[in-house]
Amino acid sequence: MAYPHFIAIDSSSYEEEAHPIAIAWSLADGRIKTTLIQPDDGWEDWDYALEDIHGISQDTLYQRGETTWAIVRELENDLDQTYLMTEEEERTEMLLGKIYEACNRELSLEVGDYSEEISDRESISEATDALFHQQLACDERVLVMLQTWAREHGESVVFDEEESDEESDS
Repeated sequence: MAYPHFIAIDSSSYEEEAHPIAIAWSLADGRIKTTLIQPDDGWEDWDYALEDIHGISQDTLYQRGETTWAIVRELENDLDQTYLMTEEEERTEMLLGKIYEACNRELSLEVGDYSEEISDRESISEATDALFHQQLACDERVLVMLQTWAREHGESVVFDEEESDEESDS
């Protein structure tokens, strides 16, 4: 069974100047990849209150984050299609666009709302509760979307998570 691709991105703040700090996406086999994002030149926005929630400091991003080029390369290599589903379509597209812009590339991926694939309103309600009220990290949000989709389609709900290859090698 091939699962659709889901994506979630954590950001430096809720402001329009926010930049991506962590990204997670799912593979066709249900595994989830996640990595921190090293800030690009000019990405200076930072909300210290969010740092208390997500536990990621700016120093951690510079020390352990992957470059935008590495992320784009790995993301595109992992996808067997260019359509990704997410819980916050506009915000995800904006943050993904910033990653591509940092590489001087046009965004080559399309982002859509994952809930369009789910007909069970109760499942959507439960997932929405988890996604928007529990302040989950990007990898946890991808897992919730995968689980919701799997239940809708009668699939098992066992997914493994892995760090990206670049992060594992460091």
